[in-house]
Amino acid sequence: MNNTAAIFLRSLQQHSGGGGWALSGAGRGEERLDAAEPRVPATSPGGLRPIITAAAALGAAALFILSLQLPVWHLKMESPQYQEQEALCVKVYPGAMKGDLNEIKVLNHYIGVKVPEHLPQLHWLPISLIAAAGLGLVSAFLPRRARCASFMAVALLLSGVMVYSAGLAQWQMHQIGHERDHHAALKGVKDFTPPLLGSVKVANFELTGGLGPGAWLIGAGIVFQLGAAFLSRRPVFAGSQTASSGPAAAA
Repeated sequence: MNNTAAIFLRSLQQHSGGGGWALSGAGRGEERLDAAEPRVPATSPGGLRPIITAAAALGAAALFILSLQLPVWHLKMESPQYQEQEALCVKVYPGAMKGDLNEIKVLNHYIGVKVPEHLPQLHWLPISLIAAAGLGLVSAFLPRRARCASFMAVALLLSGVMVYSAGLAQWQMHQIGHERDHHAALKGVKDFTPPLLGSVKVANFELTGGLGPGAWLIGAGIVFQLGAAFLSRRPVFAGSQTASSGPAAAA
């Protein structure tokens, strides 16, 4: 009887030990599976995206507001009488046109050219830039999907406004050089179009047009907003990493 009880107790100990080993082995197996799964650190790029997006929106707004104080386009007029520092210049800001306007007006009178005093672009460009800055800041606080769409829409709309303004300016300069008074004092000057970019020869003047620093700031602000839209997209790299690591962990 005592021998039978001893054998029974030993068998229970063996079974319980095997079960404990099996459980502990299962626990180690779970630890290995957990270790195989990718863990995203607290300072991962995905966690920094909202901060970088807000910074891009703030930077774009600052660039748009700063561009209001700088010329977006300039025209330089050089001749034997007007060289280097004495060359005549026109600077177009988002809301104003400045430079040697009075002297250019007198010279234009001799070749029958009349430059319009008011340009429609000077009315809507400041409004467009201020609106793009404000809407960009508001977009930074929207939900992810709406934030991405909003940044993209603001950037594309402002790009469209800038392209339309440039095209309208080129058409206006064509009108200036072709709808002239041909009974003006100075004869023999052919019709011309002042260049939006580049140079052209008109009588004894060399006209050179180019972008001003304000235009470059606006372009940089649009790039910032497009970057914010890109950062606001749904991150796909984390899901792809998890999916690719699953079979490896199972193996």
